[in-house]
Amino acid sequence: MSTEGTYPFFRGGVSTWTHNLISNLEEFKFTILALVANPYVNLAYKLPRNVEKVIMFPIWGVDVVGEYVHESYFKSVKPKPSRENIKNEFIPELRRLVSEVKSGGKNPKSLGESLYSIHHFLLRYDFKSTFRSEYVWKAFSDELSMDDPLYSRLKASYLVRAGRILQHILRVLTIEVPEVDLCHSSVASLCSIPAVILKLKYGTPYLLTEHGVFFRERLLDLVSGAKDIIDKYFWLNLCRSIVRLNYFYADRILPVCRFNIQWEEEFDVPPERVEVIYNGVDVNRFKPIPKLESDKPLIVVMARIDKLKDLTNIIEAMSYVVDEVPDATCEIFGPIDDEDYYNVCLNFIEKLDLHEHVIFKGLTKTPEVEYNRAKVVAQPSISEGFPFSVVEAMSCGKTVVATDVGGVREALEGCGIIVPARSPKALAEALIKVLKNEKLRMELGKKARMKVLKNFSYQRFLTEYRRVYVEAITTRKLEV
Repeated sequence: MSTEGTYPFFRGGVSTWTHNLISNLEEFKFTILALVANPYVNLAYKLPRNVEKVIMFPIWGVDVVGEYVHESYFKSVKPKPSRENIKNEFIPELRRLVSEVKSGGKNPKSLGESLYSIHHFLLRYDFKSTFRSEYVWKAFSDELSMDDPLYSRLKASYLVRAGRILQHILRVLTIEVPEVDLCHSSVASLCSIPAVILKLKYGTPYLLTEHGVFFRERLLDLVSGAKDIIDKYFWLNLCRSIVRLNYFYADRILPVCRFNIQWEEEFDVPPERVEVIYNGVDVNRFKPIPKLESDKPLIVVMARIDKLKDLTNIIEAMSYVVDEVPDATCEIFGPIDDEDYYNVCLNFIEKLDLHEHVIFKGLTKTPEVEYNRAKVVAQPSISEGFPFSVVEAMSCGKTVVATDVGGVREALEGCGIIVPARSPKALAEALIKVLKNEKLRMELGKKARMKVLKNFSYQRFLTEYRRVYVEAITTRKLEV
């Protein structure tokens, strides 16, 4: 199981999905390859008994590749490559890689083959020495920008940054991932590259689950990120290349909602390789507990502090809510993923004088309790897959008011209230309506619970993944 910035070192929806899946497929033994930004992380979960190994691989924050990786997966002392080795073996594949990246991965087969060749080189030779070669920088800069009508206009500082980041991305190719019967990735991103390598090396089946759509979320990041249009175009093509690579080599693509399929269709994924498997919740844990409900008009948001969760949306909405329901409060539960954005939210609360009405409560280990305390649960995001926060709240018999993003409509239609994204006034109007109408709350909450029992239970979720695992492994063994 490959993860990126999530399980088992960070909490959140994808981590919940991963932990639930592994814990309950007890007949399978798992090795977890966890890509993290830096090595200074601690386990956020008690690992299930069927997890045999965790390979933590930091992309940043280390000088020597493999410093924090168990020696059985990384040979720490490797010979320096000769100039001839670099020039004759590494440079042609690096040029092919850069050529594919700058075109957006139009030939994902070729991109995969170049990554595999670079992986084979980096297993034999020292990574740091390789990338210190003047041949490498010259090949990268020439291939990206020389005689190119667009990239030749890329500023030198951006060019250097692109080269540096690509170097860090390629660190993942230095690890010798153990041979396994099946690879399963939780995102179509960098952590899936080892799955591609194993598929090319051993023919290992590769399953890809899509929660939030990686390419869509990177598009949203780029809108508010890089300012230079050529720089944006490069990063867009890099992301597009990674996604095309994963879609091309994955045997099965398993989106968590039908909304994701439209993005996969944009990349020409054959429909026969796509199957929706909705997230499931433990309906015995997440169940209605009426005695816990607050006497006051309490709104609960369960979300990590991140721009994609658009918490400024709910903060602004609360400025309208308190005009109609003066004693209303909104409690936000979740870890701080983005410290800068957290400060933006705090400043916004102060500006709107809402410090008594919007409260950050931090991470909770008992979300079922917090859902049950609420009169209504809100989800204000600009991007989602099939969010656990929505389905868990539904399972607790709560009315959910949520933005119309990702698979939210598939979950809530007929048993909740859906509003446009980035529309605080519409969000506020829906919240006010529900807070003031107990009959409506009770009616929607009962329908929400029934929908979860019918469509989004733990048992159905586990049964479908168990089937897919067995099909993939059996097919491979029959072919061999």
